[in-house]
Amino acid sequence: MDTSSAGSEQEDAANRCRWFRVNWKWCKMGSSNLGINIRLNPVVSFVSALIIWGFVVWCMTEPEAANKKMGEWKTWITQTFTWMYIGTQDAWAVFIIVLYFSKYGNMKLGKPDEKPEFKDASYFTMLFAAGIGIGLFYFGVAEPVWHYAPGHYGNRYYDRYNDNQRAQDSMNLTLFHWGIHGWIVYVVVGLLLAFVGYRQGLPMTMRSCMYPLIGDKIYGWMGDAIDILSVVCTMFGVCTSLGLGVMQLNAGVHRLRSSIEVSTLNQIIIIWCVTACATASVISGLKMGIRRLSEICFILGVFVMMLVFFLDEPWFTLNLLVQSTGYYMQTIIQLGFHTDAFAQLGNAPDGKEAAQWMDGWTIFYWGWWIAWSPFVGMFIAKISRGRTIRQFINATLTAPVAFSIFWFSVFGGAGLKMERNAVLANITCTSPIGGKTATESLNGLFRLSCRGKNDMWFDVMQQYGDIGTFLSILSLIGIVLYFVTSSDSGSLVIDCLSANGDPKPPVLQRIFWALTEGATATALLYVGGDKALNALQTVSIASGVPYTILLCFMCVALWRAVKVEAGDLDPTGPQFTTGLLDVLSTPTTESVIKVFLNIFAPWYSMSVAAAEMERPKGRKWTKMLILAIPFYTWIALLALEFFDIASGICYVGWTVLFGFFAYGAGIRISIREKYDIHGNMIEDFFAVMILYPFAAYQMEHHMKNYRGRDNEDHLVQNGHCGSYDKSESCCVPLEEIEKLVDPDQRHTNV
Repeated sequence: MDTSSAGSEQEDAANRCRWFRVNWKWCKMGSSNLGINIRLNPVVSFVSALIIWGFVVWCMTEPEAANKKMGEWKTWITQTFTWMYIGTQDAWAVFIIVLYFSKYGNMKLGKPDEKPEFKDASYFTMLFAAGIGIGLFYFGVAEPVWHYAPGHYGNRYYDRYNDNQRAQDSMNLTLFHWGIHGWIVYVVVGLLLAFVGYRQGLPMTMRSCMYPLIGDKIYGWMGDAIDILSVVCTMFGVCTSLGLGVMQLNAGVHRLRSSIEVSTLNQIIIIWCVTACATASVISGLKMGIRRLSEICFILGVFVMMLVFFLDEPWFTLNLLVQSTGYYMQTIIQLGFHTDAFAQLGNAPDGKEAAQWMDGWTIFYWGWWIAWSPFVGMFIAKISRGRTIRQFINATLTAPVAFSIFWFSVFGGAGLKMERNAVLANITCTSPIGGKTATESLNGLFRLSCRGKNDMWFDVMQQYGDIGTFLSILSLIGIVLYFVTSSDSGSLVIDCLSANGDPKPPVLQRIFWALTEGATATALLYVGGDKALNALQTVSIASGVPYTILLCFMCVALWRAVKVEAGDLDPTGPQFTTGLLDVLSTPTTESVIKVFLNIFAPWYSMSVAAAEMERPKGRKWTKMLILAIPFYTWIALLALEFFDIASGICYVGWTVLFGFFAYGAGIRISIREKYDIHGNMIEDFFAVMILYPFAAYQMEHHMKNYRGRDNEDHLVQNGHCGSYDKSESCCVPLEEIEKLVDPDQRHTNV
């Protein structure tokens, strides 16, 4: 199938979503039509805009309250979800490694005869510019120095080893935050979206990622909810980067022209100047605007990096590069699973701990990467057509990580060397030259650990004498271009998400989302004031929490998608007679009533299913008691806690409730095994634990309505599919049956 016919498939699929279209042509000027042209999903666009602009208004009208509340959110999320952020990153990395070395690695993201749309060089530069551009300038020097000199027990390495080992540990932490664990989220999202988009003909929007799991429900409210979450998450992730970039821009401009103060007002002015440039770029489209900017950004960044490499001590940098690579490979597992479990308690008898370190570093980074994943994943998917799964993983994981290691070896190494030399030169934070507030260096040295985070990069550039100013100017140009690239890429992706994956949404919509980005970044800087970094970190961490859960489902969806395409999983095989969430997508009076009753009495439906498992019309009273006792015990103990009758008794109730979940999951497992339904114990347990009213109804419905394949009179009851020869979403999660059963359509080496 050629590209045009594949695009037609995506367009046909997108037409099944909600649409609001307006095309008012006023007049024609040359070759351009003047008027109003709008094509969007009204639910996704309006709800997303309402959430984002509501946040902007709240920050602008109540900045102090917003800043305080965001600080509380950040602390609570870190205390509650550190285990989830850390554990899921490792799980995703293992999953991608397994996929890479599996037979599915040769599957092509597209049709067998399709070639990559972009050459490797252009492809890599666009990946890099969209993925990590601004952050490398902001943290290139600062992060290694912060980890090296964090203050009195500012991290777990403080005063633990000698200075040389402490310097290497600071590099190792930095590479961990910018290495495989960060990029893995882009791989998961981009790979799944490209796979279902180019092989299944689904629209290029995040809802399509869930098609292998929920089928045609992606075209309803469930799909809208996924896209709304993606738009909001992307907006906050991108604005975090824009906020960091504009703070560094302000500091750099101040270094070149001292009359321009470092202030929130000037940062807001810079945001809107760059937003105007980004708006002009996003109007031009992907191939013309973003592609060229990405190439310029990458070339400029490499030019600055190589200049510093040769101006500094290249042999030291190469030594550091080799050594840091080895340390990173050696400690990646330990770092990847470290949660600061004891440090977060804050009760070390010797006081040698940094209870808030995880809050400001690793958790922020994982939230930031995850918040960027809808934007970067979708952007990567758009430019990855024609590549195999293995080529995709190589490009998005191996090359960018290797480049990041080299970048931090050059700039981080230069910063650490300056910091150590400044200590030997007796430069302190109070030194008038080279100190915290100094405007001049001492023989090219600043005490970086005392300096502002936005000044460190330019302090390092200044040490190279006459060429230092030139390097600072080049750095500012690079930051501006990366700023524009991130903004216009984010605007284009958000616009596509709000328009059901439309690859060429109207210009008016692109302008709206570009301006919304500027307004959101402005609100975050305004509410944060002098501590704007805290507000920027908070929105990334908060928006990343729900998307972490969604990413776990994406891994399951991707594995199921490749297995179906390879013919290793039959999507037309035995299934439950009703989907777990069919009640929400195709509700009937009976199904809604039963699910509602199951909220308060799930034991009845579960016991009916369990009794039917043993024998038709079997006795269910014993099973009712086994299920009802722990369920109502949980409710009773919660009530005792609520009325302060027995403090702490609610935890006993939650423990008992998990016994109820385990028994219910056991019933679902038995049904699945008896009828050879695809799935696993983990899915069964989480289905019962999170959605027990729906799981109870599903089990009862299946046991009452199931008929084997040999019976031609299959049921369709309560609006749900009970048939194996139909192609509804609940029966066929991927493609039409005609394609799935055709052996020519199933290949792993395509």
